[in-house]
Amino acid sequence: MDYLRTPTVHRLLSAPVGRVFSTQVFESYKSRSLPDEFGVARARAAADVALGSGPNSYLKEVGAPPAPSLDRRITHALAEYADIREAYDGTMARWDDVFWGDYESLPDERVALERERRERAQQHSKPTDVFGFLTTEHYVPPVKFDTPDVEAARMRWHHELAEPERLYGFSEMRTAERVPRVERSATVRGPNTTEYLLRFRSPSAHFGDMATARVYEPAEGGDSLPTLIYYSGWGSFNDQSAYWPEEEALGRSLAPRGFRVILPDAPWHGQRERPGLYSGEPYIARAPVGMFTLYAGAALETAVLTDWARTEGALAVGVGGTSLGGTIALHVGGWCDRWPDSMRPDRLFAVGAPGSITQTVLSSHLTPMLGLDSALDAGGWSGEALREFAPLLNPPATPALDPSHVFSFVGTQDTMAPVATTRTLLEQWGVPARNQVEWNCGHFGVLSNMIRTGGVQRKIRRQLDDASREKERITA
Repeated sequence: MDYLRTPTVHRLLSAPVGRVFSTQVFESYKSRSLPDEFGVARARAAADVALGSGPNSYLKEVGAPPAPSLDRRITHALAEYADIREAYDGTMARWDDVFWGDYESLPDERVALERERRERAQQHSKPTDVFGFLTTEHYVPPVKFDTPDVEAARMRWHHELAEPERLYGFSEMRTAERVPRVERSATVRGPNTTEYLLRFRSPSAHFGDMATARVYEPAEGGDSLPTLIYYSGWGSFNDQSAYWPEEEALGRSLAPRGFRVILPDAPWHGQRERPGLYSGEPYIARAPVGMFTLYAGAALETAVLTDWARTEGALAVGVGGTSLGGTIALHVGGWCDRWPDSMRPDRLFAVGAPGSITQTVLSSHLTPMLGLDSALDAGGWSGEALREFAPLLNPPATPALDPSHVFSFVGTQDTMAPVATTRTLLEQWGVPARNQVEWNCGHFGVLSNMIRTGGVQRKIRRQLDDASREKERITA
């Protein structure tokens, strides 16, 4: 009986040697490499819509200047990538038939096809061997900016600025008309798990696509499974990668212990990537509007997933996330009192998440690293203008959940999601000090510690078990 295996890299990260990934040396190395990593992603995304064009047209789509000396190498790279893309598209077509169509398949067949899909997706999403030379020998921007004009944004969003619940709530239509039908794919066997996908039409008026999520349950099944909905960080390719940290650290760790874990694709991420843009790119490219539209869209989609988990028998539902995912969770924790009871989670787990987006944009080391500061300046987004949009960008100053049900994990040396902003929000919310864990590490060290120490997983298990018992007492 075949099943999906845990990648070797996760075993390495989980081992004692994994401590190196929490050090300042690794933090500095990883930070310096980010522009090149996203530059390769930008080069690949441009190739998806520029195959068949010449080097000049391709570089224009990338957002890079002409490079006549590289014409031959670019032509060769595009031809090589065309083969990768053709193989990926072929695998995805077969995968769609098996997992979403009427095709009758055997369990081992689905395992083999899912394994092939993940390998093809990795080659397609991150073809460093194909386009890496562009980031070292030519200027390739990490983001192709499409920054909205500040005056146009003021006019477009003035109603939402006055009433943020227009963006984050279900008030414009009856809730029953806004809750989409959730579809479930065929299953695939994982390491002591049963895994499948969900999809549904996004309830956000600003996303007309299908929201997608991957679900992990115990291999032997179970009723009333406590459920965790957890988002990854910005730029994550999710299950379009051979290794997805949250999949192993949470999905395949908690499910065998009797939990259901749902890992959604945030808008523009993973399977929701837009043509010509890499996973998550519009979030930064269209900042700050891209930021708050993503937060609101993901929050409403979380409400749908929470409601779905309740219909599946979950007494307790927790919401969490890493970095960007943690910000989504904080917005859910700030706005869910505007939603029906079935859509409100019981616990919140924010990992490496800033408490203020306006302050983070202005002070994060990531802002100049990606060129976001220059892009915002060109669009007229001064600090004062950004603060005007704080009602849409920042989590509310008052929580919608009981503060004792909110839990935070941060790095004290984090310069990308400044820890001071998280402390301020948690103090405003009245979150007890015992619920706040601080590690002596930077932003990437937070994810490393989540993988290696198991502290986040233990907290989630205890809290969801406690919440389930509370619900059982109430309904008894």
